[in-house]
Amino acid sequence: MKNISQRRFIFHPLTVLIIALIAAFVFALFISLLFDGELRWFLLYYFTPIGIPFVAFLFDRAERRAFASKAAWRIDAVILGLSLARSVILIPIISGHALFLTYALLTSQSKVARITALLVLLEVAYLKIFVWRDPTLIGGVIVGYLTALLYWRIGFSKQPVLSEAG
Repeated sequence: MKNISQRRFIFHPLTVLIIALIAAFVFALFISLLFDGELRWFLLYYFTPIGIPFVAFLFDRAERRAFASKAAWRIDAVILGLSLARSVILIPIISGHALFLTYALLTSQSKVARITALLVLLEVAYLKIFVWRDPTLIGGVIVGYLTALLYWRIGFSKQPVLSEAG
């Protein structure tokens, strides 16, 4: 009984949101201490916000780990890897932010993950469309949408996955 109440507390939306906000705050604090000038501001307004849906996404996956097949874990790994790689490697046509946020928005069941992914995706869309005129938003959204379809088609079950065949 104690494990159930601990689990409910850990995965409660308010707990997840508070932890995500704390993580983003700590990231912002490190950025403020380690960087200066325009790079600091860029990291603060573009990279810090994505930390909130990222942490919420990780909680979502941890909460539903029993329902995810190996294929689901592989798809998650590819999306996370590609999104993170995009921050340091030029990958044409795809925005790592748009890719991850679209995927998180469409595959998470957590309201915190979905709402925060949507809000940050709106910020990213604004920056990429109106400020930078960067077309990679479109590629990121399309690839995120297609991989979300793949995730729901082959990677997730309504019943706990008990064996490799499941």
